[in-house]
Amino acid sequence: MKRIDVKMMEVYSSKAHYHQEDLEIILVLEGSLTIHKVQRHLTLHEGQFTFINRFIVHSIESDGAKILSVKVCLSEFKDIFEKIEYVEFLNNDEIHEIERPLKERLNAIVVDLLIKLYYDQGDEKERRLNENSLVHLLFLSYQLISHTKNQEEYPTYELQLRYYSIVEYIMKHMDKKIEVEDILQEFYMNRAYFSQFMKKIGGEGFKTFLSYRKLIHILDQLIDDQLSMVEIAASVGILNMKSFYGLFKKYFEVSPIKWKERTARIEDHYQETGEEKVLQDFIKRYHIDKHRDNTIYKLYKYLAVAKANNINMKGIDIVLNPYLDMGEDIDEDYQVYKFLDLLTQLIKTIDAHLKIIFPFRYLKDDGQKELLFQALRLQSLQNGINELKKWKICFYIDRLYDYQEALTLKVDIEKTIGGLNIQIALDAIGRQLK
Repeated sequence: MKRIDVKMMEVYSSKAHYHQEDLEIILVLEGSLTIHKVQRHLTLHEGQFTFINRFIVHSIESDGAKILSVKVCLSEFKDIFEKIEYVEFLNNDEIHEIERPLKERLNAIVVDLLIKLYYDQGDEKERRLNENSLVHLLFLSYQLISHTKNQEEYPTYELQLRYYSIVEYIMKHMDKKIEVEDILQEFYMNRAYFSQFMKKIGGEGFKTFLSYRKLIHILDQLIDDQLSMVEIAASVGILNMKSFYGLFKKYFEVSPIKWKERTARIEDHYQETGEEKVLQDFIKRYHIDKHRDNTIYKLYKYLAVAKANNINMKGIDIVLNPYLDMGEDIDEDYQVYKFLDLLTQLIKTIDAHLKIIFPFRYLKDDGQKELLFQALRLQSLQNGINELKKWKICFYIDRLYDYQEALTLKVDIEKTIGGLNIQIALDAIGRQLK
């Protein structure tokens, strides 16, 4: 069984269905489509993508959009997060307001990886590396920026593990009447802390979340023609049919029967396609093919191979110039910090030290400066400011006139992110001093 399955499809319609094991990612290559799911209708246009989580009933309508359909079997990625099967990945329009450069950078990396996985049919090691890169990015980066605006609010790995253990408990006991006391007893929590905990990590209270999970389960059962309404109600621990109908109508404003009739109007009309020109045109329009393996990715692959061959790198300085493949002029399509998350995690596991050298002429550009701020902020949120302080960061200037501007940037970073180990150096090699 494939861990990640990628297919190019031509879609006109897809009847209501759900995926029991997979997170699905839909990327629109050409045209547009509308996805109906739970309480939302989401229209995607060319270049946009969305996540469809496990058990979420959805149907699709389109005029023949060409898409990449990517199905991720989450149970195969427990090494990234033990309870990853129970994580609900949030879409771009659902996450909290974040800085545009960071959001666009993450989206571009995801699109690049999806296309890479479509073509990676040969080298198994390369494919597994790209699969891990995608899921790692989806979990750490998107989950992080969707739940936090500053470092203090970010839930640690342990808190997330506890939260998704509660989600797992709820989903596995859906056919019973679950009370707050059941959760408190199972996870050794007091009521006051539990209430704050659910809102802090999940963004909503226990009762609201429980109702949401019940409704998802009800929709899953409604598309099964073999079950009666009484059986469906019992499957979510509701024995009073008046309560069952009331809960459903409160959220969907129609009865379960009406919802089922309305949903049944959409039939399957789609097919797998191999129109290479569609994908190649998309790649050219969005510059996907440019710098697909950036400097960071090349370094990551080199270190991953070294680690696999049991080469001892403890205590060694790993020196990185993220702009090495940029060229003399700034290329807006070059994804400077792509795979930085993966690289830093790997360096931690091999107990090495990261030293990043930035040619300051690139950082004079406001866009590149903003990307640096967001990359450092994201690393601080993921790994903690103390881990970031272990990095050795150097701005090297090739003319003394740039020193004051470099110093100002250093001070701004320290005010915004924290007191990092940033040095400024004069690069006199091969350049005329000015």
